[in-house]
Amino acid sequence: MEISPRWEELSIQFAALGEQIATSLNTLEPEERRGWTHRREDNAYGSVGLEHPEGWKLHIWREKAHCTGAAGQRLTIQGIVPSEYRGRAKHRITVAGDRAPRDIARDIARRLLPDYRDTAAQAFEHRDQEQAATRARVAAFARLRTVLPALSTGASSVESGYGLFYRGYARVADGRGGTRRSEHGALASGTVRLSFDGSTGSIKADEVPLELLVEFLTRLNADRQALTGTVMPRELDSALRELGWQPRVVPGEVVTGEPSGSGEQRRAGVEGD
Repeated sequence: MEISPRWEELSIQFAALGEQIATSLNTLEPEERRGWTHRREDNAYGSVGLEHPEGWKLHIWREKAHCTGAAGQRLTIQGIVPSEYRGRAKHRITVAGDRAPRDIARDIARRLLPDYRDTAAQAFEHRDQEQAATRARVAAFARLRTVLPALSTGASSVESGYGLFYRGYARVADGRGGTRRSEHGALASGTVRLSFDGSTGSIKADEVPLELLVEFLTRLNADRQALTGTVMPRELDSALRELGWQPRVVPGEVVTGEPSGSGEQRRAGVEGD
């Protein structure tokens, strides 16, 4: 789209303003927090973005450009957080549009950045949690498809945590604007929905064959099951051999002599006599 001369002029004007504000912020901020840069934007009413290597982002624009006088020239400055943030982010201030860039930077550093940085830290944590959960759901669906290749998931369905499967062989997109017969089929139709982190899920299926339903419910049974099977005898290792007789000698005792051999052998000798 061709940019009108007016838009081009405003883009250049706001880019220069953003560059000066970023330079001033880097002067005002402690050394470890320096690194602000500007990003040129094309907007009918003028806007510019500020960015920091830590992921902080600010948006500066004329929110009420339709108004006349000073109100129409007033600048709105808002801190931007990732869309995954689960709280309320209302970090914005307004300043007069005719103020010097260094004065605007002072207002940003004093009125906006302290609270915005705290919110941004939480937002980045939420974003990391969302991304980790998405990876977990993708891995879970990949595992489920190894046992049911007919399970269909797309980018949006994985994001929402659900997949579909159809009885028989469904028609799927062929990539050329038409459809083709799927290579994989299922014995029932239904949906699979995973939890946020992909560690649990639910399944809804229609027209499931009875035997399959019995097998599925059997796997869900948590009652202790009686052992079943056939007792199979097996040969045990032989016992240790019997120890032979050993004479008992007590110091000072008169030994009259004992027959050699084990008790069994002695008894056998007596009976033989």
